[in-house]
Amino acid sequence: MGWVLVDEYTVPSPVATVTLGAGSNGSAGNNVSIDTTYNVYQVVISGVKVSADDALSMRVTKSTSAQTDTNYDEIKEYIKSDAANGTVATDGSNNQIDLTATIDSGESASNGNAILTLFNFPNADEYSYITLESVHYQYNDNAARGFYGSIAHTVASACDGIQFKTNGGNNFTAGKFSLYGLNK
Repeated sequence: MGWVLVDEYTVPSPVATVTLGAGSNGSAGNNVSIDTTYNVYQVVISGVKVSADDALSMRVTKSTSAQTDTNYDEIKEYIKSDAANGTVATDGSNNQIDLTATIDSGESASNGNAILTLFNFPNADEYSYITLESVHYQYNDNAARGFYGSIAHTVASACDGIQFKTNGGNNFTAGKFSLYGLNK
């Protein structure tokens, strides 16, 4: 048992979105989708930088299209080294989910990192669930911050990938996005 690299993308120049699975052809050289090959998938995101101050966000894909509906539920803790922690909870009012708070642009020390574990993605009869752990450094506040929690896309249909973007529509200028499958 162990994790197997399925898809990977390293940002070579500014891009607005990164998609893993959903028939993407990342640097792992695979034209892959999330399917029943694996029961559980995991995404590892490291060193994400942005063109303007912005948060890293995600959407699931179905039939290779990012789902922009408002069927995303989340409950996560927002951990801050410089202020009081808080809880973020939404129930079907978002068309995307933030994986980090604002990453400062133009600062070499500022970047975002996350691990997402994907459950029920290939199952057409169940909701898709994600557990999240993320951390980023906010240079302007001299603070480490992060989220941990869970996300659900509350539509019972198979998801074939996951799309990453920024909340405000800015570009990624650096980062590595890797998709792994857990051997059965």
